[in-house]
Amino acid sequence: MDIASVDAKVVAEVQDEVVQLLVDLIKIDTSNPPGNETQAALFLDRWFKARGLEGQLVGEPEHRQNFILRLEGTRPGPTLLLLAHMDVVPAEPASWSVPPFDGVIKDDHVWGRGAGDIKNLVAAHAVAVSRLAAAGRDFAGTVIYAATADEEEGTDCGASWLVQNRPDLVRSDYLLNEGGGEFDILRGERVYELNTGEKGTAQFRITVHGEAGHASVPLHKGNAVVAAAQIVQALYEHQTEAHMEHLPADYVRLLVDDAGLSERLLKPETARAALADLHERDDATARLLEPHYGITFSPTIVHSSSEAINVFPEQVVVTVDCRTLAGRGEDEVRVEVERALAGIDAPWELEFLGSIMGNASADPSPFSAAIDRVMERCVPGSRTVSLHCVGFTDSNWFRAAFPDLVAYGYGPYIEEDVSVTSEQFHNHNERIHVKDLTFQAVFAEELVKELLA
Repeated sequence: MDIASVDAKVVAEVQDEVVQLLVDLIKIDTSNPPGNETQAALFLDRWFKARGLEGQLVGEPEHRQNFILRLEGTRPGPTLLLLAHMDVVPAEPASWSVPPFDGVIKDDHVWGRGAGDIKNLVAAHAVAVSRLAAAGRDFAGTVIYAATADEEEGTDCGASWLVQNRPDLVRSDYLLNEGGGEFDILRGERVYELNTGEKGTAQFRITVHGEAGHASVPLHKGNAVVAAAQIVQALYEHQTEAHMEHLPADYVRLLVDDAGLSERLLKPETARAALADLHERDDATARLLEPHYGITFSPTIVHSSSEAINVFPEQVVVTVDCRTLAGRGEDEVRVEVERALAGIDAPWELEFLGSIMGNASADPSPFSAAIDRVMERCVPGSRTVSLHCVGFTDSNWFRAAFPDLVAYGYGPYIEEDVSVTSEQFHNHNERIHVKDLTFQAVFAEELVKELLA
């Protein structure tokens, strides 16, 4: 599909520039850990200086710095922050059909680690800012370009460092980040996902206590391993309370063509049973919807206090990845854990490993209205649906630091739908279609001109 309302010559110019920039960024290995994002930040600094624009490197430690550039418009107005992270998850070259850090262009795609998560937006936003500057900065307000470190691990040297240590550099009214923009064709309609908020994390571990002893004599009561297995099963089977305040009814009805089933999915008292039915008939759609209904428990690690095969351990630790709806935290999680484990006849203790409260931005807003107008021009007849991201992005840090900020995740695709693009993230043979990459750059430029008109 081609981009409507944008001159073909302009699209070709953008494609040439953004493809080359993404290739160059992929060649800089910023696998996290260890990161080494400063090498990419230095490259961006040189790239912008060649176009007459001055940014700065900030952050700690020295090898993990962020790149920030400020572009002032010709008139006063609000500030839009274009955000994307430079670090990528590690890649195992043996699993790839092309070298993951060569930036190969093949079959109308750019291949390499970071091509879809999310050096594509690092490149797209950079090209948009460069073009806005070259065109005379004819907008009202300020555009901040931020290419950040440490999103994949998310410890302390990327977005979280910036909002704590240099809020003056990144404070804004609006923020555009990763996390949305994929589309699906639902009943003949092209539907895009706009991430207006995101779930939080409340990861925890449960320590199960048992009776130590020699395993040559079966222990029918007090075996911590057996109790831990029961706990894993109980958490796996537990149906947490359904909450649907962030799940648009129209979206559910578009996804599920069975009217009776879709209405059951929209009622708290029937939603869990309806999800079970949906898993039976359409597992992919059920997997898409289920995380939006509330707290999720995913047991991921089990450790025993003993390494000896012939010894009953005194303790077994079960570690659980838990995700919470925006605005809900450890208190709600504890209640659900106690409900899930009410039938476990063994002593256990719950310890949270670190929680991040999920948050959300105002919607609708002037920002979402501007996105809708740009999309209607570029992809006529498409629809954008507001959802919360079920993972985690750096938008969370910014919303928490700047409560009045409106932060959305949106980097729209135009050629390949979600069934293709969703398979690229953190996978081998990661790649992005050149038309999608080009559209992301065109969209960012058009959004600035629309929002900061």
